[in-house]
Amino acid sequence: MRIAVTTLFTVCVVAIAIAQTKPTSYKGLEITALGIERAKNVALIDCPPGNNSVRGNARGEEEFAVVTLAFKVTPAFKETIVKKPVLTDTAGKTYNTSVSIIDPGSLPEYKCTFPFRVPLGTKIASVAIDSATINISSLDK
Repeated sequence: MRIAVTTLFTVCVVAIAIAQTKPTSYKGLEITALGIERAKNVALIDCPPGNNSVRGNARGEEEFAVVTLAFKVTPAFKETIVKKPVLTDTAGKTYNTSVSIIDPGSLPEYKCTFPFRVPLGTKIASVAIDSATINISSLDK
């Protein structure tokens, strides 16, 4: 039984490691893309997560591509305004999110979800925050 549990744990850890990108540095923040989910209804919670309880609903032939990003504040971070992420599909079209990054240095590490309203079946290429672009096509399944 112990071997089976150890093997299962190892498989889970490997799966998690594969399902994220390498960290990208931006103004003293290490940003790692953790995944992409598709949804019809989403919470529009600012980043780091707070008390905002607004929800978004996709219409007709739309869905939300919800990108989860992990942030780590490094010693190089200096308080600054961080722009909202922008999503780019494989055709080069860009999509905006309504979720803002507020007080990015308030926690040493945090995860945030950024919903982007896209046409159904849109293939995702990357997400960018200002000059930092993260290729997330491998996370789009």
